[in-house]
Amino acid sequence: MTKADPARIARHLDELGAIGADPAGGFSRMVYSQTERQAHRRFRDWLEEYGLTTSTDAVGNSFGVLPGSEDLPALASGSHLDSVYQGGNFDGAAGVVAAVEIARVLAAGGGLRHPLKIIAFAGEEGARFGAPCIGSRLLTGAFTEDTLRQLADRDRITAWSAAREVGLHPEDATEARWDPADIACFVEVHIEQGRVLEARGRQLGVVHTIGGSTRVELTFEGRADHSGATPMWLRRDALVAAAEFITAVERRAQRHATTVATVGTLQVQPGSLTTVPGRVVLGLDVRDIDSERQRELTESLLDDALRIASGREIHITARQLSDQSPIVLHGTVQNVLAAAATRQGYSFISMASGASHDAGHVAKQIPTGMVFVPCRDGISHSPEEHAEPAHIAQAVDVVVDAFRDIDAGAEV
Repeated sequence: MTKADPARIARHLDELGAIGADPAGGFSRMVYSQTERQAHRRFRDWLEEYGLTTSTDAVGNSFGVLPGSEDLPALASGSHLDSVYQGGNFDGAAGVVAAVEIARVLAAGGGLRHPLKIIAFAGEEGARFGAPCIGSRLLTGAFTEDTLRQLADRDRITAWSAAREVGLHPEDATEARWDPADIACFVEVHIEQGRVLEARGRQLGVVHTIGGSTRVELTFEGRADHSGATPMWLRRDALVAAAEFITAVERRAQRHATTVATVGTLQVQPGSLTTVPGRVVLGLDVRDIDSERQRELTESLLDDALRIASGREIHITARQLSDQSPIVLHGTVQNVLAAAATRQGYSFISMASGASHDAGHVAKQIPTGMVFVPCRDGISHSPEEHAEPAHIAQAVDVVVDAFRDIDAGAEV
């Protein structure tokens, strides 16, 4: 029986690594950019080489289909090819390459009764437009053409315009919605993006919950004054207010073991060494596997921001960028994956994901599972991000085994 080939996985990752290298370091394959589209074309080329029929929908999701011997709903796997700014070459890409290898292994074995659908989602990262999982949310109907018209990047280019610019057809977004009845099960392979698997000495993780995320943009409006001529007691420094808020974010998030909160973007205006900052725009990301605590912390932090701004005579506004609840993945799929890992002889643990994934949105409509592979030192969203091809191959073997089990009648 054909097994996953680590050397082939490494080669495919190297090919992706030649696309979107950022001169400042790492990779910047942003959603609806030419580099993201180039990666999608390479994805389709691989699948066509292995005998699959490929396509790309109106909003940039790409697919490969291996027909089944019977008229059944498809078994599906995939991930994303976009990155954060100056990110690594494994977040998302490892899962896409794993899905391609799943297709190769199953095609070499003569296929299944069920069709196999391999997916490269568009725009999983929220780095460019603030909202994550754009492609999967369009597929499931959570996002619409209007959403694409509303989302804008830091250059005020809308997602709709950016999609048009790279040859897609966001005006036909409704046509991209899939029928959930056409998919029997979806499994996403992904790097862990943390250190739990390394710390526990386990080869794989079977994910039970994907954490939720609330993202907010806050604007602190003070007054830009001369840094030499304005005494401290007369200042309305927007950056000092923002800094006080950032420490409040850290302090509150540390109170709960499963909570994380991050201020990851900061725009200071006018950005002059000799001018008191008059305006600061920052991005807040609050995550938890507890939905209630996620929203309560966000509200508490907004109260903190208002209190801090008021005390410093700073005007503040807030705009929600996105809000996703935690998702508990399907127990039946977890059981099938755990049984497959046991048969393959790989050690694993059941674990939560603090990061959001396309699988979380697919899970709202379709039985869904995730398999994590270790990443070196837990580093992710960084040029130093790395996962061993041999570990990715182990995840492929598990998913192939699980798909064969489902094809033989295992319940999901």
